[in-house]
Amino acid sequence: MWNIEQFRKDLETVVNIDSGSFDRDGVAEVGKFFEEKCKAMGLITKVNDETQTLEARTHEDGPIDILMLGHMDTVFPKGTVAERPYREEGNMAYGPGVADMKAGLLIMTTLTERLKKEYPDMRICLAFNGEEEIGSLRTRDWMIGLGKQSRHAFVFEPGRAGGAMVMKRKGNIDLILKFHGVASHAGIAPEKGFSAVTEMAHWIIELNKMQDLSVGTSVNVGLVKGGTASNVVPDYAECFVDLRFERMEEMEKVQARVAELEKNLFVPNVTVDVEYQGIFGPMNPSEATKALIEKTNAKAAELGQTIEWVATGGVSDANHIGALGVPTLCGCGPVGGNTHNQAEFLELDTIEQRLDLFYALMPELV
Repeated sequence: MWNIEQFRKDLETVVNIDSGSFDRDGVAEVGKFFEEKCKAMGLITKVNDETQTLEARTHEDGPIDILMLGHMDTVFPKGTVAERPYREEGNMAYGPGVADMKAGLLIMTTLTERLKKEYPDMRICLAFNGEEEIGSLRTRDWMIGLGKQSRHAFVFEPGRAGGAMVMKRKGNIDLILKFHGVASHAGIAPEKGFSAVTEMAHWIIELNKMQDLSVGTSVNVGLVKGGTASNVVPDYAECFVDLRFERMEEMEKVQARVAELEKNLFVPNVTVDVEYQGIFGPMNPSEATKALIEKTNAKAAELGQTIEWVATGGVSDANHIGALGVPTLCGCGPVGGNTHNQAEFLELDTIEQRLDLFYALMPELV
């Protein structure tokens, strides 16, 4: 039914292209591979070279029955492929991005090729993102625009152990704080100095007070920098904060506290620059998503498969679509693990399982 041999050849090809998020040439090469594949299938393609996105549709712009999303970038720097190219050992495939998520991209195109032939009225859109691993800052609005046109969305991040999929993800904000003070000799004229580090320390304490794990809100100041020498009052400091939350009101609460701190600084003559990056709303299953999960479970049972559903604190592009209320499933790709490290793997026998499941499910959603 499926040409798994060709799938594996294509997987080797795309895994053996370095495409770290900051490797524009590599991401472009992956995009070109999928653009040519989509054109050969008769899809209407649209490329944005600036944001490095590829959009491929079965029909002209308009309503979308099935939106499939995936990212072309990886977390690995240029040269990784030369160190550890694609390889297979038994049922396992290895290589940079093999699971996260180049196999998922091929699931998208393989499914669409067959669905287009057998269900020509089905309106499918494939969205290939070139910068998911660094927050989708330039591509977020594009994906949200597609989501607003869509009836159902599937994100082909790797499946979890045992074939589990993701039904819920926390929201996430990366907060960058840059403090500017006044330098002075700490021994000769300490009164002339105004410490950026001291101001930052106050902020860290105040932000940590916002953590409330009972409602799923976590605050982590993961990186701090500041000062030049112990005998110099530091005129600069910065910190990077990771915020995770299950409810939008929790995010808004933290943002309100940050705004209060901006207006009421602790150290005189110190200023602060506040920058929010990579804002992901929480992906909480709507009633429509719960109904989609039930349909997926039923179809999996018909095929002799069992799907478990998990929640995670990690984010993906599914957050952008799920936050709209569009029924959205994530972790739809073949099963993989050890993502973002040298031991990343893909379970080859789950490729056909995922293809069978979504080929059976998607036509019933139209």
